Amino acid sequence: MLYHRPSPRFCQPLAPGRLLLRLKTRRGEGQHCQVIYEDGGLQTAPMYISAWTPHYLYYQAEIHLSHPWRCSYFFLQQDQEGQVHYIFAGGSDQQGSPFTYNWDPAAIFTIPEWLYDAVFYQIFPDRFYNGNPANDPPGTRPWGEAPTRESFSGGDLEGIQAKIPYLRYLGVNALWLNPIFAASSNHRYNTRDYLTIDPALGDTDTLRRLVAALHGAGLHIILDGVFNHTGTDFFAFKDVVARGAASPYKDWYYFHDFPVRSEPRANYACWWDIPDLPKLNAGNPEVRNYLLHVATYWLWDAGTDGWRLDVPNEIAPPFWREFRQQVKGTNPQAYIVGEIWRDARFWLGGRYFDGVMNYLFRDLILAFFAQRRFPISTLDLLLGLVRLRYPEAANFALLNLLGSHDTARIITAFQEGLGGLPGHSGSYAEAVAHLRPALILQFTYPGAPLIYYGDEVGLTGGPDPDCRRTMPWEPQEWNRELLDFYRRLIGLRRQLRPLRWGFFQPLFTDDQAEVYAYARRLEGERVIIIINASDLPQTVTLAAAGADLANGSTWHDGLNNRLLEVQGGQISLPLDANSGAILYQD
Repeated sequence: MLYHRPSPRFCQPLAPGRLLLRLKTRRGEGQHCQVIYEDGGLQTAPMYISAWTPHYLYYQAEIHLSHPWRCSYFFLQQDQEGQVHYIFAGGSDQQGSPFTYNWDPAAIFTIPEWLYDAVFYQIFPDRFYNGNPANDPPGTRPWGEAPTRESFSGGDLEGIQAKIPYLRYLGVNALWLNPIFAASSNHRYNTRDYLTIDPALGDTDTLRRLVAALHGAGLHIILDGVFNHTGTDFFAFKDVVARGAASPYKDWYYFHDFPVRSEPRANYACWWDIPDLPKLNAGNPEVRNYLLHVATYWLWDAGTDGWRLDVPNEIAPPFWREFRQQVKGTNPQAYIVGEIWRDARFWLGGRYFDGVMNYLFRDLILAFFAQRRFPISTLDLLLGLVRLRYPEAANFALLNLLGSHDTARIITAFQEGLGGLPGHSGSYAEAVAHLRPALILQFTYPGAPLIYYGDEVGLTGGPDPDCRRTMPWEPQEWNRELLDFYRRLIGLRRQLRPLRWGFFQPLFTDDQAEVYAYARRLEGERVIIIINASDLPQTVTLAAAGADLANGSTWHDGLNNRLLEVQGGQISLPLDANSGAILYQD
């Protein structure tokens, strides 16, 4: 069975002249799929497996066209007996007409180009570094003290700027800052003033200097947009509290009656029934215009590079469509990423967001590497199904995170997962060991890797507020081996373009050995990644099939700093427990 139709899942324009094509085949029926297309004569492009299900394989190819307004194409497949089968529109095996794709510029979904190269670092400003003690809020606690939900530690924007050399040393090139606008809390998700930087962090000039310094160092910066709710000290809410139904802002929120009260139960809609977080009515034109002004103001005034959007699914989608138009009209290269914890198909594809926080990726990482809830082949299967859900461009715009300010620290999450498994202790050392192959996957996978500040030096912590500890700045407090591992992975990602721009090709899995091999392909280049998730050393044999290994060719293993030669159509390489290899050619 060969199946294709010119629908978004099987045919996606990536850019003028670039077309992604997929072909679905039944497992075990064939191999060596190709697409044949018209571009000044018949051209041929090989297809590679991109994902699979228990019964089907999905092959994928990207074709480049000199005349992108129309493309005619068909497919061929060679079966296990060497016979060739064709698939045309409406027929197969030499019958039917070619498929035709008529170029529609409006259907092209592109993402900011800098995202392909991005390695993100998330900073909770109050906990990163105190660069100016003079702006510390009253009652600021000593650096390193265990955080509470209410405590302040004194981190600020000047502190972030002071640590740009560290960020460059680590290798990251993009920042996401948790909210920085005026608010009464340490997390600042209860905004008091969207147009004012919180005085405990600095002021507008401080932000401008930070953005300029970051851009000068080659880093982008996105801000956290909290547009679903405000704090109770926001000017509009305060006016309604004071004037009740007579306030011109009474329709900026969802009040049930007047006067406004927060106890014993709020008589207005609020986020998660928290009275201090009244929900804005984004359907109100005045509210919409105000928030859209905020959305473009910081792009213009400070030169920021986009927005991470807090709980955007709790605002009606038409607002986000207009938000995208305004933001992209201000800066076409601005990045818009939504906090969506589950399936995000609705939000992607050019109508709303460029990408989302890829919590689905985090869930799968924990489920396998920390909890062993399924074999490694199932991990490959489930990752592929997630990739198939989204437009291919969106897969490169996802924030692939392992932890955030809303989750336990990744090492702590691994400790908890492993501690529940037979034969495992759940110790810190064991968690770090099992984290290593997960990090290899994170930094070699399509999408932008996201590091939650401090994870790279081994910071631990349970759920909020414990996951928001201060960043340790004494090197003796760092896990230097883990930090070096992060730096090596980031360096290889930035060195090897296929790891940033290339399509994903699964090669093989071995459930018994807990080995996973896949490639990233970009035109004629490829990088091969092999992960050993086992607690035992393994010798892995990589055969030519699928990996295109030429006899006598030499491959660099960038992760282990060694050279490997293809002999007899294969490479055999020893791997330590909980380790991997990243293979490439010059």
